[in-house]
Amino acid sequence: MNTGTGVAPLRSILHEREARRLLQNSSSGDLNEDSKEKEIDNILVFGCRKSSSDFYYQSEWEGWTQEHKLRLLTAFSRDQNNKIYVQRVVRDADDGVLIASHILENNGAVYIAGGAKMARNVRDEIIDNLGKYLPGGEKDAKLLLKKLQHKGKFNVEAWS
Repeated sequence: MNTGTGVAPLRSILHEREARRLLQNSSSGDLNEDSKEKEIDNILVFGCRKSSSDFYYQSEWEGWTQEHKLRLLTAFSRDQNNKIYVQRVVRDADDGVLIASHILENNGAVYIAGGAKMARNVRDEIIDNLGKYLPGGEKDAKLLLKKLQHKGKFNVEAWS
């Protein structure tokens, strides 16, 4: 989940993943991607004020989306009368199961970058979402995020 310039580190991760994938495919001789069913394992929730002025790397994200390498969800807070924020997109995506399934079923990682208030709100949303699926509710969700953090699979880069 990123807002504006906080997306640069994630962009680097995605570029590295793509380079490794291409290297692996070329070394195995498997250059025909079309024969494989593509599973998107990268999700970006991008938030900013206005899509027309703040949507950094838009064409790159949209290209990767078309190539089935990225699932892109956006939150442009000032493009409509009712503001839409990253935490709302996280809460509503896939009827509320996107983040829980990403973490619990796909062994996914979560990186949050942006303003401190947004980061807190997104973290709280993730805890609430995970709490619905874990036997110990919110307590287990917080423990899980701590474990993921120790493994380098949950990271928050926030600033005021």
